[in-house]
Amino acid sequence: RYPTFGFGSNSVRQLRGRLEDPTLTGFPGRIKDHVLAFAGPNQSWSLEGTGPGGVASLVPLSGEEALGTVVYLTKEQLEVLDGYEAVPWVYDRKRLGALVWREGAWKEVEVFAYLKVDVSRYFPPSEAYCCAILRNLRGSFPNLCGLVFRDHEGVVRGHWCHPGFQDLGLGAFLYEVGVRKSSPWRLPHRIPEVKDALTSAGAGPKAGHLQGFTFDQLGETLDPEEVSIIKDLLALQGSADELPDDCGKDDSHAERSSLALPSWSQLVAMHASAVVVEEVREDVD
Repeated sequence: RYPTFGFGSNSVRQLRGRLEDPTLTGFPGRIKDHVLAFAGPNQSWSLEGTGPGGVASLVPLSGEEALGTVVYLTKEQLEVLDGYEAVPWVYDRKRLGALVWREGAWKEVEVFAYLKVDVSRYFPPSEAYCCAILRNLRGSFPNLCGLVFRDHEGVVRGHWCHPGFQDLGLGAFLYEVGVRKSSPWRLPHRIPEVKDALTSAGAGPKAGHLQGFTFDQLGETLDPEEVSIIKDLLALQGSADELPDDCGKDDSHAERSSLALPSWSQLVAMHASAVVVEEVREDVD
């Protein structure tokens, strides 16, 4: 099998849905001297009517480190995933050196990673896409509390933390539902259909509006498991550092890493410092 490094939306559960393989499991991974970056435009994850957004890639940046989840795929599964990633037009499959956490130790492994072909135009990612990335990375690194947005030069452009399930937009919330199904949705393709059905039935733009919602009329759109997941998520409280961690409740992650990572307040402070440094550099130039 081929170790494949997922740093964007390709969490283990999303891959289980896309590749129709419930046996896939993930391991924490790190790639040194690279960072997560965003570029666009992308429409498939723009589920809130806010226009095109950015999707993930990795770009070189000395001294930094990109986090991800490593899943071992067959050649046939890689070829299916190539189709989802629109290889070689949108993404290309590259080999990179990584560290993978297995059996209680970091081990050097050569991995496949899907890197965006054109990263020249920065677009911030949509809320749904941020949820997908956080689900992926937090599954391997439960101490992770937020994301930093960078462009293709590694310059910090913004940051994001999970606002809590009730405060998510409806499209992002439905990602959280679909990824938790026993047989996950094919994401993000299933989300617009369900969102349209909920909106037509009177649902508001935020997930919190679903509290007290009557789902009986949506029997052809939502099954009992999906309705149960919706109700369970709406009952959970907390955001950012306090976001409940349910990633360890299933068998999708063979191992998780306790790597120490910045708190949300520390992450924001680090981002602010990076922006100031960039502004000073521009003044000097």
